[in-house]
Amino acid sequence: MKYIKAYTGPSRIWFQYQHSLFEGCNRLAEIVSNLPVSLQTAKLLVNMIIRLDKKLFSGGVDDSDGTVGGFIEAVVCVLIEYADFDPECIKAFKKLEEISDCFFNWKEPLLYILHNHS
Repeated sequence: MKYIKAYTGPSRIWFQYQHSLFEGCNRLAEIVSNLPVSLQTAKLLVNMIIRLDKKLFSGGVDDSDGTVGGFIEAVVCVLIEYADFDPECIKAFKKLEEISDCFFNWKEPLLYILHNHS
């Protein structure tokens, strides 16, 4: 997460900043891919994408190339797979009802699963 930070530098180092976002997302993706499917993991992932969304929405992160947004969308896909594999994971999506706005509308598919799960 330390690689995903607000951009405050001059334009000449913007590409270094974008590389930092890319590196941070790649490191997080590797960690996410090795996590076991469970309610606890689903809660961890939901909390992580909420934190990343806050960094995008109000934390000054310049995601012009969509690196962080793409990562969030990939984690949403992982969470959807978690819900298919273990319906207990759907309980982790309840926290998303508290979020009023999100940067890329990524929460909609998870809320759909939460509200339509029988």
